[in-house]
Amino acid sequence: MKKKLRVVQIKGFRGLFLTFFIISCLISGFIAFPAFVSMNVWNYFSTKMGAFPSINFGQGVLLWAIIAFSFFVFNKRKLIVSFNSQQELSDDEVKEVISKIKSQVANHGILLPKDVNLLTKKKEELKEISSEQKEN
Repeated sequence: MKKKLRVVQIKGFRGLFLTFFIISCLISGFIAFPAFVSMNVWNYFSTKMGAFPSINFGQGVLLWAIIAFSFFVFNKRKLIVSFNSQQELSDDEVKEVISKIKSQVANHGILLPKDVNLLTKKKEELKEISSEQKEN
């Protein structure tokens, strides 16, 4: 936690006026102006091509929201910056990892066709034994 935390106090009408002014400037700068630009660009292309209808300011805001959200979603990975790099594994560490992987594969086992035949035979034998036990 930061030790030099500064708290902004809003005092009186002057502070409220300044706060509302800052909020309105942020809204107009990050929402209204880009929406107005996207609306005008859309309408320019709609009149030139005639393939789609023109839009109003509210629809321009929605268009700007779609553009901003798409940019955020699709470029999320590119904005992540990592300063820590992993050191490469030594030869001994690589051999150790490979041996662990091989031991896991050996423990879980991969069924080969010959193993499947043996398993089906054992299942049949178990069924026979269980059916004999039920009869007795």
